[in-house]
Amino acid sequence: TPTSFTLEARIATLEGGLQTLLLPSGLAAIALVDMAMLRSGDEVLIPENAYGPGKEFARNELAGWGVSHRFYDPSDPQRLADMIGTATRLVWIEAPGSVTMEFPDLGGLLRAAKSRSVVCAIDNTWGAGLAFNAFAIEDGALAPIGADVVVQALTKFPSGGGDVLMGSVTTRDSELHLRLKSTHMRMGWGVGANDVETVLRSLPSLDLRYAAQDATARRV
Repeated sequence: TPTSFTLEARIATLEGGLQTLLLPSGLAAIALVDMAMLRSGDEVLIPENAYGPGKEFARNELAGWGVSHRFYDPSDPQRLADMIGTATRLVWIEAPGSVTMEFPDLGGLLRAAKSRSVVCAIDNTWGAGLAFNAFAIEDGALAPIGADVVVQALTKFPSGGGDVLMGSVTTRDSELHLRLKSTHMRMGWGVGANDVETVLRSLPSLDLRYAAQDATARRV
């Protein structure tokens, strides 16, 4: 609907992307990326501190479909580089990690994946599109490098009141977007217009709420 198109456009702008798809939850967004990018015989690498249900999706559904997975230490980009093999098709990064909240060397992890031409997806739920641009990570004196896919659980910061479940998948590559969009369509995933309206209502105050949360975290 025009309402959902509006939110998609605003999330894409917030993330620094070009296209966004909306899903019923953050976990659905993770599942969409896995299902669109992986086939039997492929491998996905997941950080040890990733969102728990996303890891369980790999252990159960993906494994049942013949997709293997391994968990890596997000504090060691070289170890990630060494783990990438001929079957590796997708690398997940989470910044910061769920619950434990470690912040990884994003530039190092991205370069490890990119140097081997592996699609890289970042769960940017906690960054919310404000802490950093996941499509253009500054890595010291090196040129910026970015993710191929950026995921958010809009349930968190964008929804404001925690009263709606929603997720997003954002890209900058039209071919990659079409691949994701086709799986999105075939799975029949959609979001209700009233839920979209709720997120649109809260989005203008996102920077204020994020700043308040960040200040609280520093005090803790």
